[in-house]
Amino acid sequence: MTHFKVWPRIGLLMFSILLLSALAGAQQKSMPPPTQDRPLQDRIESMERAQRDEWQKPDEVVKALELKPGDVVADVGAGSGYFTRRLAKVVAPEGKVYAVDVAADILGYLKERADREGLRNVVTIVSQPADPMLPTNSVDLVFFSDTTHHIDHRVEFYRKLAPAVKPHGRMAIIDYRPDSPHAPHKPEQLVPRSEAISEAEQAGFNFVKDFQFLPYHYFLMFEKN
Repeated sequence: MTHFKVWPRIGLLMFSILLLSALAGAQQKSMPPPTQDRPLQDRIESMERAQRDEWQKPDEVVKALELKPGDVVADVGAGSGYFTRRLAKVVAPEGKVYAVDVAADILGYLKERADREGLRNVVTIVSQPADPMLPTNSVDLVFFSDTTHHIDHRVEFYRKLAPAVKPHGRMAIIDYRPDSPHAPHKPEQLVPRSEAISEAEQAGFNFVKDFQFLPYHYFLMFEKN
């Protein structure tokens, strides 16, 4: 009778191996074209289009972040400031938002618009592709939206930004699911949810929450070890 009990265990072992293999194979295969290669006005119009509110749900996202006045946020890949402006309003007046992007031209637009809207707590940082250039021990939350699929060597990038995050500070990642019908890039150019979690954890961030109200994106929250 003993040998008959071995089969369920073997079956479970094989299932586990196949599952791990599948997860290991779920990864970004190639990088999408750099956003900054497109004309500035095209980028602004795309990022600021009114239809984006319907599926990006910015007010719900900001509410889920549970920010308070006085918090300091880094919006990495800030672009035109679609989220930066909303974040700046929530953490004002004592709080601050670092708007981080590799493209100086769009940060110029972001800063001009923020000033026009009376948002004096926005600081722009022209970053490097491999370094967000954030001050040490400066932020309570690092925020990524539609950005991480453009970052090569993400684990190293997260390790580079980790010193800027205060003890028990948080990191939020919002990005397109590869199977999303609304994704702007090919599936192989996007980062699967499992890969996003694995990379953040390798860099010293603990996965703590998965928000599931966005129709085309995953929304993950991490805490610094």
